[in-house]
Amino acid sequence: MSLLGLLVWAYALVFVSGSPVDNGDESLANILNTFQIMDDKDVTVAISHALKEASLTNDTCGACIGRLAIGKSLSLVRPDLVPATFEKWCNDNKYASESTCATNYHRNTVEASTTGSNFADMLQLMDPYGYDGQLYCYYKDSGACPKPKTPNVSLSHLWPAKQDKHKVAPVSNGSDTFNVLHISDFHIELDYTVGAEVNCSTSMCCTPHSINAKSNASDSSASNWNSFYDGSHYMDSNFSFVRGDKLSNPFQGVSIPAPSFGHYHCDAPELLINSSLNNVVDFAKEQKLDFEFAIFTGDLVDHDEIRFTDYKMTVKSEQYIMRDMKSRLGDMPVYPVLGNHDTFPYGELAQEGYGFSNKDSWNADMLADIYEDYGWLDRKQADYARHHYTGFSVNTKQGLKVISLNSNAFYKKNHYCYWNSTNPDSFGQWEFLIDELVESEKNDQRVWIITHIPPISDSLPLPSKIFGEIVERFSPSTIAGIFFGHTHLDQFNLLYAKDVKSIDTIVNMAWIGQAVTPWVENNPAWRYYEVDSETFSIMNSFNYYSKLNETFANEGQEPEWLFEYSARDVYNVTWPSQAPLNASYWHLVAEKIKSDVSYRQLYENLAKRWSPYVPDCSKGKNCQTDYCFLSTFVTDDYDKCVAQLKSN
Repeated sequence: MSLLGLLVWAYALVFVSGSPVDNGDESLANILNTFQIMDDKDVTVAISHALKEASLTNDTCGACIGRLAIGKSLSLVRPDLVPATFEKWCNDNKYASESTCATNYHRNTVEASTTGSNFADMLQLMDPYGYDGQLYCYYKDSGACPKPKTPNVSLSHLWPAKQDKHKVAPVSNGSDTFNVLHISDFHIELDYTVGAEVNCSTSMCCTPHSINAKSNASDSSASNWNSFYDGSHYMDSNFSFVRGDKLSNPFQGVSIPAPSFGHYHCDAPELLINSSLNNVVDFAKEQKLDFEFAIFTGDLVDHDEIRFTDYKMTVKSEQYIMRDMKSRLGDMPVYPVLGNHDTFPYGELAQEGYGFSNKDSWNADMLADIYEDYGWLDRKQADYARHHYTGFSVNTKQGLKVISLNSNAFYKKNHYCYWNSTNPDSFGQWEFLIDELVESEKNDQRVWIITHIPPISDSLPLPSKIFGEIVERFSPSTIAGIFFGHTHLDQFNLLYAKDVKSIDTIVNMAWIGQAVTPWVENNPAWRYYEVDSETFSIMNSFNYYSKLNETFANEGQEPEWLFEYSARDVYNVTWPSQAPLNASYWHLVAEKIKSDVSYRQLYENLAKRWSPYVPDCSKGKNCQTDYCFLSTFVTDDYDKCVAQLKSN
C-alpha cells in the first residue's frame, strides 16, 4: 500500500464512535501534508486501492465499515475527492454495474440524479463504527452487516400524560358528511413516446431510450393493438380530448409499441394523468358531488434511470403536475406531500442547521411558492413549508387540521438519515408533529396526517418506531385519519398496542392510496372519502379505476373510468351502518384476508385494480406476506412477522 493509503488507514483507525483519540489530529495533519504534494489523481488511485484492500475479507460487515472509515477520513480533508474515489473503486473491483456505481458515487450534477456528493456529506457526519455504520451497511450496502437492534429511545417527554377522555374516539351525533378526494403517485413520464418499446430490457420503457436488447421482432400478443396516435391531448380551454395522428407503422423496429394512454411497464404519460383528473371533475358534476378539498400523497417525477432524470426534468415534472391539478380541479384546495421521487438528486433531504440543507432549499422554495400562488396554503403556512422540508399544518374550513410531513426524513435511501441515526428526531419533524397534535388535543380538534412513505415500506426502523409511538399516544381521540401513497397499491396498515393482534389492542389504521401511474403492472385509479362532518372519521371510501389494457385496441379513444368498489361493502364484514370505517373495522377485514384465501385473492385484485398481472393467491407462496403488511405499522414489527412466517 502507498504512504497515503497507510496514512488513511491510520486515521481511520483512531476514530472510535466518531471521536478522535490520541494522535488523531497529528495523523490528520500528516494526511493533509501528504495531499499537498500529491496530484488529485494519485490521491484517488491510492485511496481506491485502500478501499480494495479493506474489502479483501470474508467479513462483509467489517469490509463495509472499513470502507466507510476510510471514506470518512478522506471526507474530512478532501470531500471533493470522495465521489471519484469510490466510483473508481466500485468500477475497478466490479462491486456493482457501471450504472449503479455512477448512481451511488458519481458527484452530483444537474445532468443526472447521482448522489456521490450526498454520500460525501454523510461520511463527514457519520460514525462508521457505531449504529450509523451498521445501519448503512445493512440498508445501503446489500445487507453487508446484520440489521442492528433499534435503539430504545423515545420522544414521550414532548407530550403530556394522556387523559381518560382522550382514550376514546368521539362519536358523531348526526349523519352529515362531506367528501374528500385522494389522489397519489402520478409519476409523469415526460419522455413518454407513442410507438417506443414497451418490452424493454433496459431503462424505463415507452421512452426514446428504451430498447429490447434480445429482439425487435413484433410480439404477437400486441398484434391487434391499434391505439398509436401521436400528439393526442386535452385542450387547455375546455379540457376536451383531441386525438392525434395515427402512426403509419408502429411495429417497425420494436417488439411491442407504446400505446397512446400508457402501458403497465411504463410511467404515466401526461395524457393519462389529465384523463384521470378530467374524470374526477366529470364524475363530480354528474353526481352533483362536491369535494371540499383534495389530498395528494406524493410522487410527481418518473422512475426512469437517473442518467435520464436530470434537474430540469425534475423541476418540469413537479411544475406540470401542480399546474394540471390546479387547472383541472379549479378552486378546490389541494394539500400535497412530496414523495421520494420529488427531489433532486433522488430521495435526498438534508437536515437543517448542519451545512447541507441549502442543497434542497430550491425545491422547498419553488413548491411553497406554488402552494401559495394556487391558494392551497396561506402566506404563513407556505412560509413554514418553505423552511421545513415542505411540511405544513393547515386548518380546513370544516375545522379539521391536516398535517403534511416529508417522508424523505425517514426514507432508507436518503443518505442524510445515516448520521447521528440514534437521534430520534434529527430533522425536527416529529417535534413539529407532536406540537401540532398536543395543540389539537388541547382544543378537542381532530387531525389527519398525510405523508408519502408508509413506515413499514422503505422506512428506517427508529423513525418508524417513533411514528408508531406518536400515533398510539394521540389515538383514537385526536388522530382521525392517516394517509400514505408510495406503494402504488390499494392497501392499509394497522397499528396494535401490543404484540397480540386483536380487536381489543387495535390503535389506529392508515389508508394507502392507489396510484395513477400504471407502473408496475397496475390499473390507474383514484378514490374519494365520505367523511363525518363532526368527527372527521371516514364513513366510506369509493374507488374508481380504468382498465388500461382496454385502451390498447380502441383506436386511441379516451379510457373509460369505472366504479370499482365501496370499502364498506366489498369485504362483506358485518358492521353498523352508522359506525365509521375505523381500525376495528379494518382489523376484521385483515382477519378475513389472513384466514381465507378467497379474501386474500380479493384483496390482491383490489390492490392492483384488476390488472392482468394480479397474482394467483392459490399458487405457491403468492400473497404469503400480505397479512404481515396489513397488520403492522412499524418496520421492526413487519420484519418480525415476515421472519416468523418464513420459519413456519
